[in-house]
Amino acid sequence: MNKEQISKIKAKDVDMIIGGHFMHYDHGGNIPALVKQNPNIRIITGKNTTGILKEMWLDSANITIRDCETLSSQYSDKVFKPLYNIDDVEKSVSLVEEYDVGEIHELDENISIRYTYSGHIFGAVQCELFIKIKNHCTKLLFTSDLGNTKIQDLKPFVQKFEPVKSANYVFGETTYGARNNKQITQKIINKDLEKIKSVIQQFCGDYKRRVLMPVFSLDKCPVVLWLIYQMFKDDKNFTTKVLVDSPLTNRLLDRYSEVLEGEAKEKFGEMLAWKNLKRIVTPEDSRYAMENMKNILILSSGGMLQSGRSVRWAKELLPHSNDCLILSGYCGENTLGYKIKNFSDQKTISINGAQVKNKAQIVNVRSLSGHMQRDELLKYYSSIHTEKIYLLHGEMEGKVEFSQDLKREIANKSMTTNVCVVNKGTKISL
Repeated sequence: MNKEQISKIKAKDVDMIIGGHFMHYDHGGNIPALVKQNPNIRIITGKNTTGILKEMWLDSANITIRDCETLSSQYSDKVFKPLYNIDDVEKSVSLVEEYDVGEIHELDENISIRYTYSGHIFGAVQCELFIKIKNHCTKLLFTSDLGNTKIQDLKPFVQKFEPVKSANYVFGETTYGARNNKQITQKIINKDLEKIKSVIQQFCGDYKRRVLMPVFSLDKCPVVLWLIYQMFKDDKNFTTKVLVDSPLTNRLLDRYSEVLEGEAKEKFGEMLAWKNLKRIVTPEDSRYAMENMKNILILSSGGMLQSGRSVRWAKELLPHSNDCLILSGYCGENTLGYKIKNFSDQKTISINGAQVKNKAQIVNVRSLSGHMQRDELLKYYSSIHTEKIYLLHGEMEGKVEFSQDLKREIANKSMTTNVCVVNKGTKISL
């Protein structure tokens, strides 16, 4: 599917790519594939994100290279080639231009940008794009992914969300736009934090067993690790080892250490120096931990249990009723995380073709989501002085519901903003 999407883009006609946070695969994962076709593309991004971006691209390249080698060996009549390789990543990194947040930067004689923090992950920004046509300037606001403002105080390594007040046109995300998305309150946040703490105390401390928290390498791991550190750093009786088991996650922790500044850098360094933390990189050390270690909390990727070492850990823990999995966010319908979360009554769960006994305790927490909640989206979008808001990045039904409620919010404020729900075929003329 990615290859089909890339083939629809005429790379030679692309002069520059301007992003809010390329670090997530769904925003910038295929940029090296375009660079492979056009090595003169300018890649525009925010301050201090290139090192993180490079790690994500390298990880993607290595995975797809291995997958293509495996497929080519299985099908002797076909040769599978990756979308891009390590050289393409290195070339792409050399083309990245970082720009400070909060200032207007002229990219060429007709286009200028200003980045404003979105609060989603470290370095994630909204992009104000100023386009000059003759003597007229049109301002576009691309929100990219917006952060969950209700937990921003729990994320000291992520810059806080800053609202943009005006634009001619707004292109806004609606990931949690549907009415059936339950809103997170401070009461729910406090309850989830207490739930996480009590599970670790019970299963690790009392039972001397194992708790697995699948996490995304980028952002979710440092956030969860910080929460655990805050809960137990002053507890002299806390003997549980906290394992960060993922090569990519550990590389990203190192990149964070390099680019964080001031108090955030100091706090991050203290967390990484915590005596209870054990960082695991090699497959041998990971296998040893699975076979021999108890009284442990494992933070391992991927977050939805769709791939990575978290899948092997889940396979190891699921058959044991005195082990526990804490699932802390959305899991796509075809992922192992979804099956574990929604089919707890089944005696077995299929993992990579093997039937695994389904006995482990499952705990769900939902307040750690990185996306802005529905009520905050309504409040923000209805406050922007703009001619039109285009709603993106959400399920169609949810976008339609959100648009109806947003129109009411706008009317209640005596504003005249138009709201448009877009689909893949929508074309917009400025």
